[in-house]
Amino acid sequence: MIGEDIIGVFSSLGDIGMLLALTVIILIDGTGFPTLPEVWMVFIFGAHADSFGWGLIVVLVASLASLGGNFTLYSLVKLAKPPRWIRKAMTRYTEFLVVSDERLLLLNRLAPVVPYTGAFMAVCDWNIKKCALYLTIGALAKSSAVVVLCWLSYDNIRQELAPWIALIAVVMVMISSVIVSYFYKRRIGLKGGKPRSQ
Repeated sequence: MIGEDIIGVFSSLGDIGMLLALTVIILIDGTGFPTLPEVWMVFIFGAHADSFGWGLIVVLVASLASLGGNFTLYSLVKLAKPPRWIRKAMTRYTEFLVVSDERLLLLNRLAPVVPYTGAFMAVCDWNIKKCALYLTIGALAKSSAVVVLCWLSYDNIRQELAPWIALIAVVMVMISSVIVSYFYKRRIGLKGGKPRSQ
């Protein structure tokens, strides 16, 4: 798994290495290659699960890396200038959703209805300041939720079981958000007059 390999590369650097590994994992995820960053946050937080300061650092690093990943993809798409038919399809997709502007970046933290958000930011020509604000709020909220789940597990369960309990909780949240996203997109698609697939 790519996250494990990245952590292996930086593990010799101690805590700084773990934070660098988390940054690289989230940057890769933000630019379009899924790396399951929440899963690795659980194990990296577990290095000092009893430290409020460590939890805060993990949240801040994860949030900044998420912002960096999205803006990296945004810059790449702006430079590449995708074909008109791709831009048109992406814009049309957002029009089926409850909101079709920068607020989608917040909605996406609850249910991933928009993949490759940096690309949508570029193609839909969203306001960059609003994008940065919503991405930061969403990333801080989601990272904080992951760390709080981990902290509750480490605080109340035997140390060797805690990371697995926290991981299960995080995976359940991720699966729930994917299920909500699927039904949400399906409902919006049907409202938009798309034929039901056979």
